[in-house]
Amino acid sequence: MKYLIVLCLIAYINAFPQKDGAQFTNEAIKQAQSQQLIPAGAQIQNVQEGIELGAYENIPGSQRVDLFQILGDQVPREVITNLQSQIDNVGRTR
Repeated sequence: MKYLIVLCLIAYINAFPQKDGAQFTNEAIKQAQSQQLIPAGAQIQNVQEGIELGAYENIPGSQRVDLFQILGDQVPREVITNLQSQIDNVGRTR
């Protein structure tokens, strides 16, 4: 009987996402597609655990945010390049 209870408990625990943000994966993919960070028809083969970054607050509007310096080797270069161009356009009048 004890083994059955333990087995049920293990099955119950394994039914939940292993990481805190795992339940948001599908929503994050939809957001990335809507913002054209990944192609709309792309199939996601693997999702990796995110990296934790320090917060940058109160950055003056005239200061350029250099993602290569902040993200370093944590994120693929082509992703940083794409994001950098979007960040460089923030606040510019058209």
